[in-house]
Amino acid sequence: MKDEYPLQGFMGSLPFVFTDDALMKKVFVHRSFLNEKEGAGLKSNERLEFLGDAILSNIISHMLFRKFPDIHEGELTRMRAKLVNRLSLAGIAREISLDKYLLLGKGERLSGGADNPTILSGVFEAFIAAIYFNQGFQKTFEYIEDLFTPLLADALEGPGHFDYKPRLQELSQKLFKEAPSYILIGEKGPPHRKIFEIEVRVAGKTLGSGCAPRKKDAEQAAAGEALTNLSDRFAEFFPESTIITELHGA
Repeated sequence: MKDEYPLQGFMGSLPFVFTDDALMKKVFVHRSFLNEKEGAGLKSNERLEFLGDAILSNIISHMLFRKFPDIHEGELTRMRAKLVNRLSLAGIAREISLDKYLLLGKGERLSGGADNPTILSGVFEAFIAAIYFNQGFQKTFEYIEDLFTPLLADALEGPGHFDYKPRLQELSQKLFKEAPSYILIGEKGPPHRKIFEIEVRVAGKTLGSGCAPRKKDAEQAAAGEALTNLSDRFAEFFPESTIITELHGA
């Protein structure tokens, strides 16, 4: 494990006491690492990934079923696929810093494996399986519920939660030739239940704002509002097929 990112520090950041160091290490072992000298005798995270995929699908299905009692099965299936897919899980993996602890083979590491959505989504699923083994189903349910509840509304319509910032980044570069910046403009609430307010600005102009218990969720919300505002402001200058594709990924 990388010295600058000690695994004990990560385990200490979890909202529960994880008691199996060996199991946690296995979460981060990509199959490419088994070819390295340091990987001798280790097993990859692929079996954990298999189980984590099933657990995650089960819990997200339960959450959607309970949250949207009037939505039919086909739409629930579409919503689940939007929440439990390679890109959305990779986004969550980055948010909780799983990418920092990956054990990759040299070739995979040099080719950008730590940013590969397939590898990141796999390590997230392995992580979920490890929580299940160490903490049981109820704690696993609570942890997943905490991570995914802010994303449920996005699953109902519009682009996915983790699509907003990269889409705004791409569109800002095309329209303004510069990247957006995210500014913390306020905090409210007690220390254990803070709400952060973030503005997103491009070329000195505020394009959107968002509030959420996590700064990164507030940034995503701000980016989503900025995309809507840009659509209203610039639609007349772009062919509809261009602007709609850029904003909504159609």
